[in-house]
Amino acid sequence: MDKRIEIMKQAVHLFSLKGFHQTSVQEVAQAVGISKGAFYKHFDSKENMFVEILKQYHDEISTEIANFQQVPGSDSKDVFKKKLEIEIERTLSNQEFFMMVFKDLPLSDSEKLSSLFGELRQSTITLHKTILLDTYGTDIEPFLPDLVTVLEGLMQQYIITLVIEKKHVQISRLVNFITATIDAVVDKLETMEPVLTEARSPAATMEESFQQVAEKIKASEADPEKLLASLDLLKEQVGKEEPQDFLIEALLVYLKQHPTIKNEVIYLENFI
Repeated sequence: MDKRIEIMKQAVHLFSLKGFHQTSVQEVAQAVGISKGAFYKHFDSKENMFVEILKQYHDEISTEIANFQQVPGSDSKDVFKKKLEIEIERTLSNQEFFMMVFKDLPLSDSEKLSSLFGELRQSTITLHKTILLDTYGTDIEPFLPDLVTVLEGLMQQYIITLVIEKKHVQISRLVNFITATIDAVVDKLETMEPVLTEARSPAATMEESFQQVAEKIKASEADPEKLLASLDLLKEQVGKEEPQDFLIEALLVYLKQHPTIKNEVIYLENFI
């Protein structure tokens, strides 16, 4: 096993047992069988290692969901269930990571970690917005913040129950129940009013979506310049009175080829 990966694995285990603040670099190093000095050859600090752990976990789930290929004969609801299943299964299979975050979230004294969590949180929201739009269509758009809240609330509470109370359930059964719940809410939307949706113009919504894609590129790409330049060109074309449609389409296709930003670009596409 790569030493860097082994260090992160042992750190997650210790953090899940003792908490981030209560675990020292020395303890992590001893668990791996290396010196404290050797630890710092791989990570500048315990906080930077924590950042790497969070990014790796988030990117692995996001990439697996983004790369999921629809099985011939399946419909959008089948894809929706499968993506929820991937997210729940990955979370439950990494219970030590979940307990690490749940037990001792080290945000209060770290601007860097607070910023990272905000970024990952926004990326997760965008991922869930994209999944919901792909499944239920653009008619649900005014209710997206509410539907994301309902979806995430259901998933989080079930995961907490399963992990903390050590319950075992069939994941497909859980996914079917969550999907049926969202179906029931969507079916009643015409009789409801949005709660969380703010009154804002389409231009503001599009601007926010462009910003989300840019932030994700900066956070996830080692060499972001080419992607950012393409995004800027797309934004420039969209803002023109007579945009070149073929160029907009080509830029969207190019940007969606990158798994780390695919979901954000799909969401942006809904406003173009």
